[in-house]
Amino acid sequence: MTTIDTSVHASHYVSSEEQNKGIKVLFLSADTGGGHRASAESLGKQFELLFPGSTYDLLDVYQEDGCAPYTTMKGKYKHLSANAAQWKIVYEFTNNKPFEVAENLRIRLVCEKRFRERIKSYSPDVVVSVHPLMNNVPASACKKISQETGNHLPMFTVITDLASCHINWFSGREIENLFVPSDAIRTLAKKKGGVPEEKNCSNWVANSTRLCGPG
Repeated sequence: MTTIDTSVHASHYVSSEEQNKGIKVLFLSADTGGGHRASAESLGKQFELLFPGSTYDLLDVYQEDGCAPYTTMKGKYKHLSANAAQWKIVYEFTNNKPFEVAENLRIRLVCEKRFRERIKSYSPDVVVSVHPLMNNVPASACKKISQETGNHLPMFTVITDLASCHINWFSGREIENLFVPSDAIRTLAKKKGGVPEEKNCSNWVANSTRLCGPG
């Protein structure tokens, strides 16, 4: 498996001047299990090590500017994780293309402008999603920010599920690249998500562990 350093790859989209003074990274995440926050913090340390002066922030766009039922997903996650049968029903009901398309359209209509303004308020150089629900509409928001400001704002997705994952991980059509943790997820991204080969990168896990240490 090819090892790709996520931080270095993202730096290709940032000017040399910005790299020299550090890169401002915005991670999109939520405290809903799956190691999302831990992954963001680990990757954030990569940026700090490779590009001194870099800083990073974590943002839950749904908690700040989302719509029901996602504004309270942290509490709902705790409930569902303690009730396996309910978790299975919700997962299977939402893990399909028709639901993904319809729900992302609804979120786009209701939330995209609010997401865009919230992301702009952080003035990031790079946006990285480490959560399955923060790919499609946030990627569209980043594209519009690029158009509004005249400065390209790249967005990447880093999948934190190791063996299998929800279709929403693959919904960010306007991201620069998708980073996967295994060949199994890479194959799933191509077959289930329709992610083109040039956007489907692996593997981010090894470097995250090696550069940042355990924890």
